[in-house]
Amino acid sequence: MRQFNGRSAPAVWNLLLPLIALVVAAWLSFQLAELGLEKFDLALAGGRKYATFPSWETHLGISLSYLLLWLLYLVWLSRRQRPSLGRPFRAVLRSITLFILLAFLAYPLGNDIYLYLHTGLMNLSDVNPFLVGTKHFTSELSSLVDWGQPSTYGPLSHLLFTGSAQLLAIHPLLAIYAFKGICLGLHLLNGYLLWSLLPVLEREAVVTAYLLNPLLLLEQVASGHIDVLVCTCTIVLIGCLQEQRYAAAFVALWAGFLTKTFPLLWMPLVGVWLIRHRRWLDLLWAAVFSVVLLVGLGSTVLPAPEAWRSLLNPGVAGQYQASLLALVRSALFWLGGSGFSMLTPALTKHLLLQLGQYSLLIYGLFYGWTLLQGLTKRSDRLPNLIAELGWVILTLFLFATPWLMPWYPSVLIPIAALVPQDRLFRLTTFTFCLSSSCTYLLLRHDGLKGLVVVGLPLLVLGLGSFLAPPQVSTSGTAQTQNV
Repeated sequence: MRQFNGRSAPAVWNLLLPLIALVVAAWLSFQLAELGLEKFDLALAGGRKYATFPSWETHLGISLSYLLLWLLYLVWLSRRQRPSLGRPFRAVLRSITLFILLAFLAYPLGNDIYLYLHTGLMNLSDVNPFLVGTKHFTSELSSLVDWGQPSTYGPLSHLLFTGSAQLLAIHPLLAIYAFKGICLGLHLLNGYLLWSLLPVLEREAVVTAYLLNPLLLLEQVASGHIDVLVCTCTIVLIGCLQEQRYAAAFVALWAGFLTKTFPLLWMPLVGVWLIRHRRWLDLLWAAVFSVVLLVGLGSTVLPAPEAWRSLLNPGVAGQYQASLLALVRSALFWLGGSGFSMLTPALTKHLLLQLGQYSLLIYGLFYGWTLLQGLTKRSDRLPNLIAELGWVILTLFLFATPWLMPWYPSVLIPIAALVPQDRLFRLTTFTFCLSSSCTYLLLRHDGLKGLVVVGLPLLVLGLGSFLAPPQVSTSGTAQTQNV
């Protein structure tokens, strides 16, 4: 083996790799801070407004350094050493503190955090953000808010928005970083919860990889997306299921739904699983709790059908971003401009709407089949249920979601961390997270963006299904408990 000043090549790499990654992370954090503060000042001063990047230099600098971090992360994953079994969680935190701190200091990329605080101000002004569009409410952040429809986030999210928005009276930056501080705390909490649920032999490697994941650091810590709270609810849900605390599991399910809408899809799956195991008292408690909660929400923050509909994000209807339908739209536009005169814009729009309806129908059939399998399949072990929770969301994103944002796959990572037996799900999720991170580089290339973001994970899914159909183990760890 080659030697470098008495050290082996692997040892040198083990020293250099974190140092290189730290330099790249510091550069990215600095670039995001400079970009965000400039954008913030310009918007408040009534100057030029832009969605994400003001110039191609900034665009390439940030997106390429982000992907370089991903490359270094992949190299680190392939070279990671055997963990020390006696190492406590706080020792893991100490080893990655600088990366976490740089993510926190980075300014949010995008405008979602302004939308959060703007809706928080609506709550403080006694304006119901589920009934009144954000464009109809004026605040000091109005020039930074691009989304004009009523809020698509649940009431639990709004508690965090409102708490942080109270600091706007002191200074907007204080409110922004207060909310980012909440997101940072939740990210670290998620790591600790995973640590407590994973087997001793796996937890250090998995939790370190989770806390250092570039997608989580950029989207949940640096940009402060509320999806970090969905991850918390997901981990708590799985932990409650493992501990057979099914009443608490339904509380976690509702907390997830009251953060963002899609955890609603998990309720029937958990309900079917409890029916399979004849947990009638737990089902009765869940039903009573759900009715009481629905009545309470209907008499307070969600008093009308329009308020409930806002949670389904109707504002993205007919819009396509980094999805299969976005790829189809680009292909149809290209054909329309290449001599196929029958492909008028009106016909293209109609075809896309039809395809969107068919994709939802096919997804509905898949979801119904998954529920039926829950009632009839032989294996009723917990890892199968956890894997199903992941698959129904992963397939929703890949096949039936026309508007995909780069942080959406982040909610799948906790499930992948807790289902080591389903390698296909883990690999597809990991590929999806990586491909979604290419969104910023391909921002102005809709067709190529859709091809990369959903094409790569679909390729992995197809090849993996053909070569090695997923088999979820039902023995071994604490995750394989029977009821």
